[in-house]
Amino acid sequence: MAPKLTSLNGRVAIITGAGGGLGREYALLLAAYGARVVVNDYGGSLSGERGTVSRAQGVVDEIKAAGGEAIADGHDISIQDEVKALVQATLDSYGTVDILVNNAGTAGSISSHDNVNVASFRRTWEIAALGTIMLISAVYPTMEKNGYGRIITTGSDSLFGMGAGGDGGYTSSKGAVFGLTRDIGRMSPKHGIKINGVMPSAASRMSDLSEVIKRITRQFYKPELVADFVVALASEQCPVSGELFSVGGGRAARVVMATVPGHVGYLANWDKVMGSSADVYIPTDTLDVVSYAIKQATGEDVGRLEL
Repeated sequence: MAPKLTSLNGRVAIITGAGGGLGREYALLLAAYGARVVVNDYGGSLSGERGTVSRAQGVVDEIKAAGGEAIADGHDISIQDEVKALVQATLDSYGTVDILVNNAGTAGSISSHDNVNVASFRRTWEIAALGTIMLISAVYPTMEKNGYGRIITTGSDSLFGMGAGGDGGYTSSKGAVFGLTRDIGRMSPKHGIKINGVMPSAASRMSDLSEVIKRITRQFYKPELVADFVVALASEQCPVSGELFSVGGGRAARVVMATVPGHVGYLANWDKVMGSSADVYIPTDTLDVVSYAIKQATGEDVGRLEL
């Protein structure tokens, strides 16, 4: 990152799942820019079982050895009382919170679409989706009071669909995060808060579960290249809110939901219902897609709809 990101100096950042992988890279880089970092990690397994705070403490030790400031936290971000305790511990230590990076996640236990492991599915959602909104809810009052905040969520390129089967727990939980980021991130700038998400590609414990994905990520997707972009989103200079980005290999690219004109007749005009790349329209928000759909269906232009 360019050294001009002085806006991170002295900021207070909570990073979940920061005991290793991407979270560790985020913590180290933010600390290098002068942020005071709360390294949260409950030491869990990939299936979501709780461990100890030792992984988080290890990252804190690295930060302090490099001259930075950090504390370790072992709370489980899928439990509301523990989320509140994490945020309160941050306020007790540093007096405020400026940055939240929702990085924690779990792959869950692999199960099939025709024999779903309900406990694993639920646990995956609790950490990725429920944990994300509970943390946003817990830090929001402080950020709103200060008139400033930066929140980064974690989605996944798995939303594009692999077609490999399975219970869909991981992908669907990331779909929930996508929707949360888009929705709340369009409201939050009026309070000085910007919320964006990354859909990262990086070598990690999770990517190593597949030999094919492991080979690709180890060769092309170094975690530190994602960290550069996350730090940009965490900075005062971040220009957008409510956006999600596919990030990896030194590249960042906006990911959007889009639609096409469609057709009022269906089976006989399926090619028009599907549309083509030349027809793509990118709505700015939900009301924009509603007005666009009305125009395509009826020919009437109702203009920009407002709440």
